[in-house]
Amino acid sequence: MSVLKTIFLTLLAAFMVTMCVFLAVDGNLSRVTGWYHFKPGMALFPQENINRLNDVDWIRIRDLHDEIICTRDANGVWWIESPFRDRMSPGAVQAILEFTARTRLVDSLPMNNTTRTSLREYGVETTPHSITLKTPGSNGHRKTIARYTLGSSTPWMADAGNGQDILPTVYLRTDYYGRDKRIHVVTGNILPVFKDGLEALRDPHPLLFEADAVRSLSISRPGQEDLLLRRLSAEADWTIAAPILAVAEKDKMDSLVADLQRLRARRVLDPGDVELPAEPELRVTVGGIWGERLLQLDLYPEFVSDTDQRTYRYACTADRKAVFLLQAKPEVQRGGSYSAITNSLFELPLLPEKALAQIKSGNRPAYTNALEVTADSLRSHRFSDLAANDVARISIRSMKSADAIRLVKLPGNTEGQVNDEWMYAEATGRYHHAENTAVVNLLHGMRDIPVDEVVADAKPGEDPHELMARYGLDKANYMLSLLPNPCNVRAILFGCDLPLVKDREARTFLIGRGTDPKTGKKAWFGMEMGGSSVFRLNTKFTRLISLRAAKWKSRQLSDFPISSVHRLTLNYKQAPLVLDYDYTGESWTGKLGDKDVTPNINTHRAEYYLRSLQKLKVSQWLDDNDEDALAALARPVFSVKVDMEVVDYGEAEKFTVDTPRPEVEVTDGTPEDLIAAAENDEEFQPVETAEHKTRHESRTIEIVPGDNTSDTPFFYGRLVETGELFILRFEDAQGLAGDMLDL
Repeated sequence: MSVLKTIFLTLLAAFMVTMCVFLAVDGNLSRVTGWYHFKPGMALFPQENINRLNDVDWIRIRDLHDEIICTRDANGVWWIESPFRDRMSPGAVQAILEFTARTRLVDSLPMNNTTRTSLREYGVETTPHSITLKTPGSNGHRKTIARYTLGSSTPWMADAGNGQDILPTVYLRTDYYGRDKRIHVVTGNILPVFKDGLEALRDPHPLLFEADAVRSLSISRPGQEDLLLRRLSAEADWTIAAPILAVAEKDKMDSLVADLQRLRARRVLDPGDVELPAEPELRVTVGGIWGERLLQLDLYPEFVSDTDQRTYRYACTADRKAVFLLQAKPEVQRGGSYSAITNSLFELPLLPEKALAQIKSGNRPAYTNALEVTADSLRSHRFSDLAANDVARISIRSMKSADAIRLVKLPGNTEGQVNDEWMYAEATGRYHHAENTAVVNLLHGMRDIPVDEVVADAKPGEDPHELMARYGLDKANYMLSLLPNPCNVRAILFGCDLPLVKDREARTFLIGRGTDPKTGKKAWFGMEMGGSSVFRLNTKFTRLISLRAAKWKSRQLSDFPISSVHRLTLNYKQAPLVLDYDYTGESWTGKLGDKDVTPNINTHRAEYYLRSLQKLKVSQWLDDNDEDALAALARPVFSVKVDMEVVDYGEAEKFTVDTPRPEVEVTDGTPEDLIAAAENDEEFQPVETAEHKTRHESRTIEIVPGDNTSDTPFFYGRLVETGELFILRFEDAQGLAGDMLDL
């Protein structure tokens, strides 16, 4: 009896040890029973395993011919360990993890269908892809949390559960639960990831980095000086530090960084299978905030493939042993745009929804020949990088005369919907309203109108004055000084009002007319003081600069308050039309010669005319001694005069408001009683104001048709009181002679 007891206890202990081994290895006891009760809609693996998918650091993938082991390093980067170490495609890893987490059981085939023939028919033996996922264990051994074998795609689609979408399905078998031989139909399909074999799981992107983390780029060619570009932060501008000192074009630099990210190899090759030239044709080195480690990409000479007649080039990186086969330039498309979209859909190894999303987001492929890697292509062709709304003052001077124009901005208020206003002044004269459009066009032109050419660069450390003299900038026609907006964040320190950030200094640009040494022709050249580059400027920009006050004067012809108008006098047909206006009563009276025409005044047209006259703008101001305008205006064909009574607030007496009396307790009584009591209250003191004085002002406009042979008819005009001459558009001049009477 004791022997049987001993045998029983021994077998029980062996059984318990076996179960402990399975628990340690797989974390489940279904391997012992060989069966797991699946129901439609269930996940393949326990929820606790799915919750640990983010901790997976080991993946094994097998097909009929190959096996790869993938591990994740401390930085979260996945690597293929054999047959040679190389980075794994992040997209492939993400697809495997998402499929494992989201796949759901649709149906299970009966056990009697699981025959040798059915295994081949469903692909679990003929085209299997076995995947095992493990997480780190507490004792140093990894723990399996998922294991399954993918078969073929099924001919059925499954409901996604939201009543709208349907999902593809695939045959699958899992031995995670033991000797279960059943074949299941599950949602999802990641077979396209493996369509080119397991070697296709290598990351096809030679460089892996975040665009915002890049801080430097170095471009090297044999026998040439290195091109070095830098920036201080993701928001800062790129600058060219060598072989010249210049500002880089932000859009082009962003495009270059994005293209380096998007480079995608057609194939990732074993270095032992490729014979490379002794040295690369081009080397791109990327530095960033990730530390001293530099990402290095070597590009070798391009060649034409004998198989598909496409142009390729080999590439290598410093952190991977693989050789990348990159396409140098796109092949000629034989089909139309619809054909190109269709082809791109079928070439992408992802689901159609993701392929469509990529096309919509402009995820175009990058080709090595499209990389902008020269100083001329990357440098900025802007004359200034200052934004128009970042300039507070402008000074325009000349080295050849004492003429000068000063422009100052009066800041508006965004919340109050008050726009910025510019004022102008000649030399040391007083300020007047400027034409905002002319000033803003100048600032936008300096930034947004590209220069025609960069004609010369001073090397680092070289004195630029020789360049200035060569292109006539030592005696520039214009000196533009731009003062950026001051710092608005200030602090009180020891009784002094100081900016928290040092206010930026003015920037001065020289613009002169000189002879181009290359062509021998006259051209406009420009250079920033303290800069190192001379530009040949586009005349679209230089035409925006002028030392004439008329260029900057506001084109508002006669801005006046309508409330001050009391009379309009129009040279109306054969007799003058005199209209008297009562702003308070909104009434009009008038005479045409000696005839009373008050009943015939159309008040709506009269008020519209008055407001149109208030907003009237000239097309162009002329010099006061313009001979053509003066000759034409010797006999004006029409005139309009506005008489106003303007309140002179400058002469009004100043007053103060007394300290308000304390609140008085309200007692019962009628409102009239309370008002009378307040008026008789000694503590009630009304505010006394002086009567405002008024002065009489008149504005008289005379117009006459201009050159009748012109393609665009216009009118000459004059403000009689000031003698200022101008040009009016034909349509605006017609509006001045508007009919306000119903006759």
